[in-house]
Amino acid sequence: MARAGRGAAGFSRPRRWTAATLAGVLVGAGALGGAGIAVAAVGSSLPAVTAAAEAPANVALLGTPEASYTASWHAIDAVNDGEVAHTGSYDKAWATWDGNRPATQWLEYAWEAPVRVDRSVLSFWSDGEGANGDNVRVPGSWKIQYWDEATSTYKDVVNPSAYGTARLAPNETTFEPVTTTKVRATFNALKGATVATYSAVGVTEWELWGTGGTEEPEPVDPNAPIDVSPVHVPTLVGELPDLPEDVDAIYEDGRVASVAVDWADVTAEQVAEKGSFGVTGVAEGIVEPVQGTVYVRDGEPGDVTEVDYVSVVTLAGTAPTLPSSVTAAFEDGSRDSRTGVEWDAVEPSHYAEAGGLFFVEGDVEGTDLPAEATVFVVAPDDAEDTIAPTVFLSVEPGPATSGWYVEPVRVTVAASDNRDPAPAVEVSVDGGAWAAYTGPVTVDTDGVRTVAARATDASGNVGEATRELKVDATAPVTVATVKNLGSSVEVTLTATDAGSGVDRIQWEGPGTFWGTYQEPFTRALTEEPQVIEFAATDAAGNQEVRQRIELPALGEPDPDLAVEVSASAKCVAGKVAVSVRAVNGEDVPVDVKVGSAFGSKSFTGVAPGKSASQSFATRAGSVDAGVVTITASTGGADGTSATFEAPYAALDCG
Repeated sequence: MARAGRGAAGFSRPRRWTAATLAGVLVGAGALGGAGIAVAAVGSSLPAVTAAAEAPANVALLGTPEASYTASWHAIDAVNDGEVAHTGSYDKAWATWDGNRPATQWLEYAWEAPVRVDRSVLSFWSDGEGANGDNVRVPGSWKIQYWDEATSTYKDVVNPSAYGTARLAPNETTFEPVTTTKVRATFNALKGATVATYSAVGVTEWELWGTGGTEEPEPVDPNAPIDVSPVHVPTLVGELPDLPEDVDAIYEDGRVASVAVDWADVTAEQVAEKGSFGVTGVAEGIVEPVQGTVYVRDGEPGDVTEVDYVSVVTLAGTAPTLPSSVTAAFEDGSRDSRTGVEWDAVEPSHYAEAGGLFFVEGDVEGTDLPAEATVFVVAPDDAEDTIAPTVFLSVEPGPATSGWYVEPVRVTVAASDNRDPAPAVEVSVDGGAWAAYTGPVTVDTDGVRTVAARATDASGNVGEATRELKVDATAPVTVATVKNLGSSVEVTLTATDAGSGVDRIQWEGPGTFWGTYQEPFTRALTEEPQVIEFAATDAAGNQEVRQRIELPALGEPDPDLAVEVSASAKCVAGKVAVSVRAVNGEDVPVDVKVGSAFGSKSFTGVAPGKSASQSFATRAGSVDAGVVTITASTGGADGTSATFEAPYAALDCG
């Protein structure tokens, strides 16, 4: 087939090339733009580049705001939108007004990666002045805390300059630098001057100045491939593409290794009409995803308009490995990296010595446009091998903003070496015995887990890497205890979490909003039953499914008998137990009878101030919400008796 000439006679013979110049060409802008190879550097004569120190910035813009409670007509996202409005529009601020206004509220930022901060600028929002115990007011006082990973607790920042409470101006606070993934402002609400209630709290903007907040890029593997062969695959409308099962991984010393690729699924919707879209795949031993492009054609593509040139590195004295296909561009804009090519014969003299380059042409299938390859000849590394393999551990899926992994994770190990194409890889979990790596390691048990990997090359050099994983995939469990006070009840919520620890409990009932539980609360019984819903969130971010208890309706008043009753469901060895307690508040002994769906128990002569307690085994791993009936009496024919109901929440111990 006739081919168009190159047009420069000098390109048909070898040229001398120094290592430094070669590196400059390989990394130069556009030098190998269509080659499918992007070599970082050859040799060591390039100057080192020192990164400038990161300048402080408002890292609040990178954080996710969370709060103890947000009124529905306000917006928590307003606190880091860059706009300050001390009064006025509700949607320009976060605020906490509702019918249940606790003494404290909090606002915090969480980041995907640690930040280092030392300055806060906080602007309050309010709808008036004066300590009226209502509305939204600047707090009486407040403080800044940071999340301490080591103890899984919030700690006060050290040496704060001041916690200002200016209503219509920013309040700046400086403190000793802290490195953390969460920063919290805790506000002590302003108490009414003549009433015992508290005002709500509002913030329009909260800046935190420092560095960090974004994931650091993975370190570059010096032994990894410098590139992979390009992937451009055409298909027809309505037909799924035939993506390659493997690609060529190209190394700095000229090695080419075929590696299998696991491509993400392509859907019928993606090929429903003409166009193009990107695809990604995962290849063993290659940290970065393999990228490709699919072109959806609706007819013939037309003639080839261009053929991408390629670049190849070979060792002195070794014939270059030229690709069996090249990427061709067509009139309709599509490309095909599977286009066959037949290269001209290469004279051994062209690659006999290191430090040069030469060009090779080839016949391309279906066109008279030539393929062009640039071959760089480098010296082999024949010194003693003292370089250990590089080991990488990647984790999927990633952690939550808390830094904890909230679902089982898969740890994939990749190892590369400057000479050994396949170093032996071993893994160890939590300091256990080393075992040969055969595939991704799944970590599905809660706790702080450690996965270590090591790779040994043919020369005995050992490279190691370790990854610590904080895993908490289990939501906390909340138990509600209800104390009967006659015409009202006192509700106590207690949450436990064996992993990252309880961060907060939230609840709501008739007439209240979903807010943070601060302390036991009292509810007056009404003509109708009342439903109280509650749930806990742990420090990792796991949220408990909402639990509920039903408070009984206020019935006919019982004879006045001072007995306090409570019931709760608890997990014991994986099974639910319902515990009941009755405290005698009378000045004479009382008889107590406890009845439940799981059994009954009677107590005779419970002394004044003493209690009767009983735990009923349900023999079940979960129970629905229910009620325990307690009957108390002073005994005798003329004795006084009273019947109480103590509700307990549903519980699942699975």
